[in-house]
Amino acid sequence: MVHLAGFVGSRSLPARFAPFVSSLVSSFLARGFRVASGGAVGADQFALSAVVQLGASASGVVFSAWSSAAGFPASVRPTVSRFQAFGGQVVWGPGAVGAPRQQVVSALLGRNRRLVSACSCVVAFLHGSSRGSLFTVRQAVRAGIPVYVFLCGGGASLPPDLASRCLVFNKEVI
Repeated sequence: MVHLAGFVGSRSLPARFAPFVSSLVSSFLARGFRVASGGAVGADQFALSAVVQLGASASGVVFSAWSSAAGFPASVRPTVSRFQAFGGQVVWGPGAVGAPRQQVVSALLGRNRRLVSACSCVVAFLHGSSRGSLFTVRQAVRAGIPVYVFLCGGGASLPPDLASRCLVFNKEVI
């Protein structure tokens, strides 16, 4: 059975963490995992880029909040396009470009729930305040799957109820 590792995290994760995210993606792929991402900027984009650069697009899946590629941030679209061209799978969501904020937030949270429900574990990279990533971590904890959290600076922290149920690493300085 092939397991799926969800790579999620802060949109504000500094680019200096991209090699670290890539090394973890490589490690999970080497252990037979497939890699999932949400297709956002920051941590998600670093994980997706790593999958593409490692020639492992067919071992990846993007859980999209959007119903089309136009919903992805402009900086992520070229990577998603390459990912798909090399056999990567995109699970489309209900979000429409230009939809009211409430619908967009609902689509984003739904994407995070779908990702967690498909994964065997979640790897989260937190930088600063990241409500969406904390929501995803909380969903994974509730689902009883292992969660590996990397605190990457910017004041990132986990509430005590989550910290006690995750494997937490302090990676502020890379």
